Amino acid sequence: AAAPAVAAVAVAAPAVATVAPPAAPLHCPLTTLRDRLHLACFFDADSHPLARHFVRHYATVVGVRLERMTFWVHAPTTTDANGVDDPRAYATAAAAAAAEHSLHAEGVDDVRRISSRWSDKLMLNVTNEFIKALPRDRWLVFANIDEFFYFPCDMQRRIAERKTTFCADMEDRVAQSRRAVELREAPPIDEQFPVRCRIRQSLRPRGQRPTTTEKITLFLASPAGRPHRQYKSPHRLFSQYGKLGRCNNTGSFSHYTATTMYVQAIEKKLRNFRWNPTVEMDYRSQLKLLRADAPLC
Repeated sequence: AAAPAVAAVAVAAPAVATVAPPAAPLHCPLTTLRDRLHLACFFDADSHPLARHFVRHYATVVGVRLERMTFWVHAPTTTDANGVDDPRAYATAAAAAAAEHSLHAEGVDDVRRISSRWSDKLMLNVTNEFIKALPRDRWLVFANIDEFFYFPCDMQRRIAERKTTFCADMEDRVAQSRRAVELREAPPIDEQFPVRCRIRQSLRPRGQRPTTTEKITLFLASPAGRPHRQYKSPHRLFSQYGKLGRCNNTGSFSHYTATTMYVQAIEKKLRNFRWNPTVEMDYRSQLKLLRADAPLC
């Protein structure tokens, strides 16, 4: 008799692990502009602990060459509002030397000390003269020492569409404790202040015009061969070109002011300089918030 048929045993194919594609990066260096990209920064010498974090961010995340970075370190010889010599100026000179040392240690050569009395007009005049000296095809990032800009990965497309001016909105970064803390040299600053907040957007009472939190982050020095762009205020360029100069928003940028160092900086500003009532109110609101033993957000 024939042997009974034996049913074939189905053997399951080995499982193949599926790997999810890597997430698209949220931001990219400005690689296509690298040969024409400049960075300028005007900052108070007392903010020098931020300098190394700042240089490393713009060199690696944004892609600015070290030889295309220019810094003005503000270290007045007098700091008194009445123009009287103040002993604190000696401490400021030491802070300026520390700032210059930090920048040179990171590979930045173009560091200039400014000793004139502080004002927004001084900062804008120095910056506008710098812009005028740039070749017409150069791009400029002008940032405060506590402002860390990011750019999306479609910047090449936007620039090809003749966008020449870019802006973004401030996003305050705070420590995990949500309180003002001391800035350390390590780890990287974004790890020290990982929490994202919008502190400035809620500084003023309801019914008042909100605090300006949008800033120019990148622009072409001379679009279409026209006269060089110029700053009207720390947040705005003159509207010289109509639609050609209209701001193209790129999202948000990190603002690192939830530090004990910034508390001291506000105290210094209120002590040494006269501000218009609205600006003074904003500074006092920030100071009250940062000094309070309560979460910032």
